[in-house]
Amino acid sequence: MGADFGAEIDVAVAPEVAWALVGDPCGVPQWYPLYTSCTLEGNVRTLERADGAVLVEEMLTRDDAAMTYSYAVTDGLPLAEHHASFTVVPSEGGCRVVWNTHAVHEDPSIDMEERLVDRQAEALEGLRDVLEGRGG
Repeated sequence: MGADFGAEIDVAVAPEVAWALVGDPCGVPQWYPLYTSCTLEGNVRTLERADGAVLVEEMLTRDDAAMTYSYAVTDGLPLAEHHASFTVVPSEGGCRVVWNTHAVHEDPSIDMEERLVDRQAEALEGLRDVLEGRGG
């Protein structure tokens, strides 16, 4: 079953402050404790998880002016399809960080939204804690 889903969170910092962290392709381990390290070579990002699993992603698009980038998992998870993006949207009192995902598991009986959306929301809460802890 293919799924389009996402998570978003309001953060009380300037959009540029949020983008400095969210827009850093290897900033993920700073706010998502599931990941312990990151390397970026060209447009290939490799993330190592705390459990030893390694995720390989292709960085697809990036627009610093619009504060958005997209990526696709290419190895490390049993996915038939994957595409995701992060966008920082200015809002009153700060900004909103939006994480949109399209994911289809190799096993069509597995609901990727059910599997991931709570983890994504938890990760974004960690992002907000890091950003708001840094001040705005």
